Amino acid sequence: MQTSDQIALLALIVAILALVVAMLAIYKGNRNASVATLVTLYEASRQAFQRYLSEKAEDAKRYELCELMNLLEIAAAILNERSFAGVSKEIQREYLNEVLELLIGDKYARETIDNMLSAPTTFEHIRKFYSAKRSQPLSVVTPRQWFQL
Repeated sequence: MQTSDQIALLALIVAILALVVAMLAIYKGNRNASVATLVTLYEASRQAFQRYLSEKAEDAKRYELCELMNLLEIAAAILNERSFAGVSKEIQREYLNEVLELLIGDKYARETIDNMLSAPTTFEHIRKFYSAKRSQPLSVVTPRQWFQL
């Protein structure tokens, strides 16, 4: 084996190692980004839910519920496009399911959300979240308007 062949082989080995390191970095980066997104969404949801629950005036309460639903729509869109990785995906899926279940169980929220449906695309990502095939069924029972496609 000539020196040039040895150098080429060594370069190939280094390139393969660099590729493995890069793939591991991407994998870890995706997981870190997922966790950061999850924490941000959780905190924003918690604050939005708190604002909604604390409002007494009808207009302000409706506004805060609209804001909460828009945030949940964003969370559903992120889940639907599979941007979450690993455990973050499972946690966000369960959290979104539980929050929506609470809203559906609340008569005021259920009626107000029904009145928010102004276009076929309103809460489109929440509907896709429900209609997606899952390994285990969601525990939430939704009004028909929310998941019709």
